[in-house]
Amino acid sequence: MRLRVTVFSADSLPAVQQVLPDVELAPGEFHQITEILNLISATTGYVRIERVEGAAPYYAYAVINDQANSVGSYVAPLRANIQGPKGFTLPVIVEANSFASELVLTNFSPYGMSLKLTYVAGANQTPDVSASIARLDLQAGEQLVLPNFIQTLREKAVPDVGPAGAGYAGALFVTVLPVIFPNAVFIGARTSAPGGGGRYGLFYTAVAYGDASTGSVWIHGLQQNAETRSNLALVNTGEASGETDVFELDIYNGQTGEKVRTVQGVTLEARKWRQFGSVLHEFAPGISQGYVRVTRTSGSNPFIAYAVINDGGEPGQRTGDGAFIASSP
Repeated sequence: MRLRVTVFSADSLPAVQQVLPDVELAPGEFHQITEILNLISATTGYVRIERVEGAAPYYAYAVINDQANSVGSYVAPLRANIQGPKGFTLPVIVEANSFASELVLTNFSPYGMSLKLTYVAGANQTPDVSASIARLDLQAGEQLVLPNFIQTLREKAVPDVGPAGAGYAGALFVTVLPVIFPNAVFIGARTSAPGGGGRYGLFYTAVAYGDASTGSVWIHGLQQNAETRSNLALVNTGEASGETDVFELDIYNGQTGEKVRTVQGVTLEARKWRQFGSVLHEFAPGISQGYVRVTRTSGSNPFIAYAVINDGGEPGQRTGDGAFIASSP
């Protein structure tokens, strides 16, 4: 198989691009391009990967490494032919304690586009606890990195966003405003906290409208011990209606496969986010590792379920570094 890698620098517009030498992969072979942005002297950018020879499937991903503490954040790929979603749900944006969320928006289409960003969190001082940027323009090829999205809301004088320290946590809903041409946009975030001379954190991406879950999903790999804890979170995307979703959580012992607890009647209003901290400790004490099935039992809205594995048996212990676990069908 032969793959073609094109690197785009978003340091200036129009985005500068450079095609790298083709990568040839034998069956089962792995190849890594280290510090890929340095190859075009860019500080921010993105990559397009195309198969130009062969028929075998392949997978690609990136890792963003902290230059001080070497912690890595995994970045999943986005299919290049995904075009035209009208909206996206980014599972969570945080500004709480020492944690903050960096938002990344990339317009990888050849046309300009406009986005509406609506952030829903209990700390917002509006009746519907939402705060919005009514219009954010992205030029063709532009990548925008906002180091602390909540602070960006303050800088843009978005009404009813309070001062730092209020404790923000909630989902971000991004709507693509009407445009003549199909859109191609990437939306992701890195939530992190200072540590080790740099930042410890995790990266995750938005879910397009129509792609969120509607029935049952599984979340595997949860742990609870002296060194590690696991948080479970749910988001009601609100993309179908204003209805509340109701969920049931089945918790399994990972060592025996036995279902040890069913939590019923978990409610979540439209466009709301809810987290269960140290979920195994809360609902299945004594279980050191396990997994959860999340089932929507009523309501019409799709949902997102995910977990975060944190370094440290309790908040404030060890590095606090996290790894994002997406649900699976």
